Amino acid sequence: MGKRDTHRMQPSENKFDLLISSLRPYRKIAIAFSGGVDSTLLLHAALTALGAKNVLALYARSTLSSAASIAGSYMVFARNFPHASAMREIEIAPLSWPEFIVNDKNRCYYCKKRMYTVLQKAMEVAGYTTLADGTNINDQQEGRPGLRAINELQVITPLAEVRLTKFEVRRLAEKFGISNHDLPSNSCLATRISHNTPLDEKTLRVIESAEVFLHNHGFIGCRVRVQNFCTIVEVQEQDVIAFMEPANRTRVQSYFHDLQLAPVVLSLKGR
Repeated sequence: MGKRDTHRMQPSENKFDLLISSLRPYRKIAIAFSGGVDSTLLLHAALTALGAKNVLALYARSTLSSAASIAGSYMVFARNFPHASAMREIEIAPLSWPEFIVNDKNRCYYCKKRMYTVLQKAMEVAGYTTLADGTNINDQQEGRPGLRAINELQVITPLAEVRLTKFEVRRLAEKFGISNHDLPSNSCLATRISHNTPLDEKTLRVIESAEVFLHNHGFIGCRVRVQNFCTIVEVQEQDVIAFMEPANRTRVQSYFHDLQLAPVVLSLKGR
């Protein structure tokens, strides 16, 4: 039985032990911290394996994240790592990258390549030589373009190496009392815009406003996707019925009209 098959059969607790063992040889490591549950568990593991003085958390801040997402990332760090060294914020400017704003199918590759290159330079200045990313094994199976950039830059993916699934990551995060263990997955605002539609600041802020409005009305974890001829709203599966209530539909229609978004369509699949 191969190494990968052995990892696949391990219970999540055993995989976490393997994760700790795999991190110890690095002695010092930088973590690309996003505030999501994957990178949060990875940071927890790195601190457990190496101690606070040997772990650097790097947070890439940009216009692609909503204000709520940025604030949430800082809150996650503060709540879960009160004794760790301060998270280092690295400002990036993706809307200044010509190949990125074209928004073709390789958008995520261009973004990850540029962003992680900046993070690697920052960690080298701080005396670190290894950057780790919170990709899990499910992410690798989805064929994400950004993974190519991660591999090209030799960024390590410890969660995937021990074959931790998203479900197992959440389960372990809950076990360790990590505050964001049950938060819905998030992604940058650029993912809401159809490929080959150029990215700009105005559209990103309109999407942010629409999602904040929905969050404030109880639709946590929603997505507002801007298409050529309509705006698709995705809500959590358990919220689909509530969204269909006349009062909610009227509020959404009115607010989205003010934002000059195209006709609103609800995805019946749910998130």
